[in-house]
Amino acid sequence: MAGIPSGTYPSQAIQALAGGGCIVAEGGSFDAKQVQPSSFDLTLSEEGYQLPGSILPLPGERVRDIIKGLARKKLDLSTPTLLDRSKVYLIRLRESLKLPEGVAAYTNNKSSTGRIDLATRVVSDHNPRYDKIPEGYKGELWLEVIPKSFDVIVRAGASLNQAIFYRGRTILRSDELAEVYRRSPLLFAKDGKPLGGGQVIIEDGLLMSLDLDQELAGFVAKKTYEPVDLAKVGQHDASEFFEPIARPKKGQLWLERGRFYIFSTAEYIRVPPEFAVEMLPYDTSAGEFRAHYAGFFDPGFGYGLKGEELGTPAVLEVRAYEDDLIARHRQPICRMAYERLSAPPDRLYHAGIGSNYATQRGPKLSKFFRA
Repeated sequence: MAGIPSGTYPSQAIQALAGGGCIVAEGGSFDAKQVQPSSFDLTLSEEGYQLPGSILPLPGERVRDIIKGLARKKLDLSTPTLLDRSKVYLIRLRESLKLPEGVAAYTNNKSSTGRIDLATRVVSDHNPRYDKIPEGYKGELWLEVIPKSFDVIVRAGASLNQAIFYRGRTILRSDELAEVYRRSPLLFAKDGKPLGGGQVIIEDGLLMSLDLDQELAGFVAKKTYEPVDLAKVGQHDASEFFEPIARPKKGQLWLERGRFYIFSTAEYIRVPPEFAVEMLPYDTSAGEFRAHYAGFFDPGFGYGLKGEELGTPAVLEVRAYEDDLIARHRQPICRMAYERLSAPPDRLYHAGIGSNYATQRGPKLSKFFRA
């Protein structure tokens, strides 16, 4: 692995990590579909626990030490298991790590789980931080799972989140991003016209805004006793779980505190093959709301196989926390940070490889619901 250049790892470098014993699968084998263009799908094991609340290990403390002292109930995910809304669960992942020195990782929710308001965060031994795997980490990985809006049914083998591996992660600064943008625009309007780089580059990222000017402006989660079964892709009736939101007449919506909303961005984003993108808060002081759970975009998103696509809107998972919130059309809502890959991947995010949201337009619900 020492010969791999610095940067975020593409699919072939991730495959080399797995083949070299740096990603260790329970049972010894991986599904080839776990390797994405620049991320790796992590999967649930059969072992899980219900905890009284969220908790992180202290330096020198293993996750199993926490479980030993705090677990309320042990789960067996070898059979379908119901996770209750608002409860906290800690589930061991099938994959453990033996990372080489200099190689680290971070993790994100997958889009499909973020869009059902299922919060996940990776916890690792001796590490008092969520979703950050330190360089050279060797040990088990655990997933904190909190269903926020709906009960969910899960099984061993399900993939709720993904890992991104890197050696010397490189986030493009504003001046570097401007140079890339001059060669090839990265944000487009709905009509396919490129947006000027000077209008959208801010704080080492691209600024994106909320789109409420469309017939279907978004969705809001409903209260329901029906669970989402994660093994049943495309089989749930969306009307049981979400209420559609029509275009607001005055270009603004009242978001209720604690409720979960699905929206989309006004801008269409493009991720060329040599980059990946992480969605970050625009400004944490601009309002007490969360704009996403799943904040990672693989190379090829909105790009196509040969650059033929002029962007794809990003879907936003929004929750107002402390107070009710007035959301307005074209309100700045997130910042997209581009990170350089160590090499272009041998596959791109595209409908041709089964990427679920490659052609999304507007606020698209999770793959678990019927179209």
